[in-house]
Amino acid sequence: MTDNRDNWFEEWFNHIYLKVYAHRDDKLAETEVDFLIEVLEPDKQDRILDLCCGAGRHLKRLDALGYRHAVGMDLSEDLLRKAQTLLPGRVGLIRGDMRSLPFNSPFKVVVSLFTSFGYFSDEEENMKVLREIRRVLARGGKFLLDLVPLASVDRLVARSEKEVEGLLIVEKRRFDAARRRIEKEIEIEMADGKRTFFESVRVYSFGETRKMLAEAGLCLTEVCGDFGGGVFQPDSERMILIGKTTEV
Repeated sequence: MTDNRDNWFEEWFNHIYLKVYAHRDDKLAETEVDFLIEVLEPDKQDRILDLCCGAGRHLKRLDALGYRHAVGMDLSEDLLRKAQTLLPGRVGLIRGDMRSLPFNSPFKVVVSLFTSFGYFSDEEENMKVLREIRRVLARGGKFLLDLVPLASVDRLVARSEKEVEGLLIVEKRRFDAARRRIEKEIEIEMADGKRTFFESVRVYSFGETRKMLAEAGLCLTEVCGDFGGGVFQPDSERMILIGKTTEV
């Protein structure tokens, strides 16, 4: 395995990733989608973009609730193939890079769930993602970004082990304070030997995200600390940013 830490996301989101995160099930996705519908209030005819949709858990729930114009985009061919097996053929799935979204027609809603922001080591690349969200949003369109707050590093578990489908998975975590990134090394004992993957995600304070959103032309209207709508606190489990375009 090549130590390709800057572009870790190009290697890690594969069929093995699906096993490691198998605990992220449909029930959890239902809770998250029900919440975003409550706070974003999309119409059934609205175009909705699930940015970094993965294997399509949230799209499955949206489709079940009658949102027939939801589209999923992800970089991973493995995750998109999995999504194709889970979703009706009418659900659109597109492979693309979130820094350069392959869309011209606008969306009324864009959602990014499960910490799918802050991947890039160059901060300007992360800003590109927000600018692209703004570009593809319709006038007055709404967004939701689900992030890990900066204070979560105080609860970081340095090492954990689990066994999934016969695979021994060891996860080692650290916080790089200088770069403000949570670094994770995932070692997986497989029948043909050990494989190692990496995750590296920039974590932000509330103030940082508010400033970045404003620079991208996005207006923050609400922030929640969990998918139950709890008030955001510095020690909240999540930092769920909700807002709209600055032009209405």
